[in-house]
Amino acid sequence: MTTTSPTPPAPARSSARGWRALWPGLSAMALLGSSVAVIDATRALPVFALQSARYAVAVVAIVVFARLFGVPLVLPRLRDLGWVLGGAATGLIGFNLATIVGTAHAEPAFLGAAVGCIPLVLALAAPLTAARRPAPRLVVGAVIVSAGAIAVTGWGRADPLGVLMGLALIACEAGLTLFGARALPRMGAWSYSAATCAVAALVFGALSVVAERPDPAVLVSPAALGAVVYLGAIATALAFVLWFTGVGRMGADAAGLCAGTAAPTAALVAASLGAALPSLGAWLGMAAIALGLVIGFAPSVSARRQRRRTASPQPERGTVPRRR
Repeated sequence: MTTTSPTPPAPARSSARGWRALWPGLSAMALLGSSVAVIDATRALPVFALQSARYAVAVVAIVVFARLFGVPLVLPRLRDLGWVLGGAATGLIGFNLATIVGTAHAEPAFLGAAVGCIPLVLALAAPLTAARRPAPRLVVGAVIVSAGAIAVTGWGRADPLGVLMGLALIACEAGLTLFGARALPRMGAWSYSAATCAVAALVFGALSVVAERPDPAVLVSPAALGAVVYLGAIATALAFVLWFTGVGRMGADAAGLCAGTAAPTAALVAASLGAALPSLGAWLGMAAIALGLVIGFAPSVSARRQRRRTASPQPERGTVPRRR
């Protein structure tokens, strides 16, 4: 028995990449995938007006939720504006515009398959943009998750412009997370989500006034209003806050694996509402996504050995164990 107790080392950032850190990212994708429940109620609505209302509701919801949970919100400083504007321009404005154009030139399955590549893109791009080497375990897990997500959505056809829009969806979706990862240390998930949504609400509002000039009455019917509130408060506000909470905890590369679970959620929610059950290939894709998550987040052999070493106190150098 030694006379002194060794001080345990501070946990490394990589230790946050455990199963307990997964739930914000998985919950965010579940909420995002659940938006298929209200899609039918929005088909006849003017697109830009719908997006403006959705993001405006999201801003209000984030402010209300932050007050309820006692989370302080901060305004972006000058050095944060690039990350806020970049995230809004890519992940909110650019993504939606690419979806609008892409649906006229590609089948939905093709666009869904493009979005399914996000886990692999983030597993590679996030560390490279931070001058780090990609983690092999995460890359392998991301390959399997992306393949599983594509199996769930299927693979449709597209013309050249549709292919370009599919690539744009990948770049825009990854951009939102990569820009956000740079702003999170100071702004946090709540403030960054609110700021990007505010920018998107203003931009889509301006586009709606110029290009659509909608009748405000179309957005206040019970079905439309319920859909806008759900999309804004749940599938956007809560989903964004949870997503960036996960990014802050795990890093963008690890959190990206969770993005592959949006497709299974959408398929299962649609089936629960009366759509056809997922095909055998889709079920196999869901199994592949689960396997990829296990591979990506299971601790490596070296990590397990490190935990065992830190869990077993060793005598400090220079101390002599005393015998009783």
